[in-house]
Amino acid sequence: MIISDKSIKDKIKNVKIFLFDLDGVVVIRKDENEDELIKSMEEFTEKLSKDNCYVGIVTARSDDELTKKLASIDNCKVVTASFDKVSKVEKIIKELNLEFENVLYIGDDMLDIPLLQKAGVAIAPNTVRREVKRVVDFTIDITDNGSILNSMFDLIERFK
Repeated sequence: MIISDKSIKDKIKNVKIFLFDLDGVVVIRKDENEDELIKSMEEFTEKLSKDNCYVGIVTARSDDELTKKLASIDNCKVVTASFDKVSKVEKIIKELNLEFENVLYIGDDMLDIPLLQKAGVAIAPNTVRREVKRVVDFTIDITDNGSILNSMFDLIERFK
């Protein structure tokens, strides 16, 4: 991940909530161990809460065992069964007294484009469709379940 644009670096410094689409971003392969993913998300969320930041999942997926486990993590907001992701995120950021400029969102689908366009920092996996790549600040490698969290740790360490 190479970020050379100073304006993007400045935007990243303003991020107070890290939001992820679930399928295709946090979950790459459904056959991998969910417990490891939950543990990684707990560690990620705990670290960010020390920096007064939040974490969230915004997914079109219906409630299931995984989303319920994620929702039980302290400081982790989970929105499920949502095709209108922007309005759901508006409620979250209003509740937290934040603005869209404080949102980093990572999405991978056409459904994510409206939220990617509103987020202060918009990221997509480098394997997404061209239409999604056109609206993000940059793309990132995601190799397996939870690997995006390691990439975000690196990003935070570099720019926060």
